[in-house]
Amino acid sequence: MHPLRTIRRILRPGHRREEGQAAFEFLLVLPFFILFLLMAVDFGVLMYKYVSVSNAVREGARYAAVNCGDGECSVIEIEERVLERSGGILGNAADVHVAWESSNEPGRGTSVVVRVCHRHELLFFPAFNFNVTSTADMRLEQRDKGTGLPTSAGCS
Repeated sequence: MHPLRTIRRILRPGHRREEGQAAFEFLLVLPFFILFLLMAVDFGVLMYKYVSVSNAVREGARYAAVNCGDGECSVIEIEERVLERSGGILGNAADVHVAWESSNEPGRGTSVVVRVCHRHELLFFPAFNFNVTSTADMRLEQRDKGTGLPTSAGCS
């Protein structure tokens, strides 16, 4: 075959070769797909932690509202209850804050506030951190007989 005919055939419109185009486009899109997948996994873990912490805080507040009226309940007891119910997400009691809503003498109807502030580091993007914060407020169901809970629950 003559070289001039080969060149004409290659240059004719509609007869261009596109054998590597799909592979090239795949290589261009692949990093964005992987990034999206990793972000979706990180977001899923963050949501799991948020729901687990919220449930643990609610359990701790309910425990305090029901059991602190007899005067036998303490902050440490409530913190341990929250830590138990967190499914291992909360590692120490420093993240858990328990207090009465007001400085008045705790009595029936006074709110007990349980708040958790937990720092979440993303799995695949550790440079980004988020605070997972949840608060539950429940009323004491009977008169408190002197538990001595503090009067403010806040994140440090």
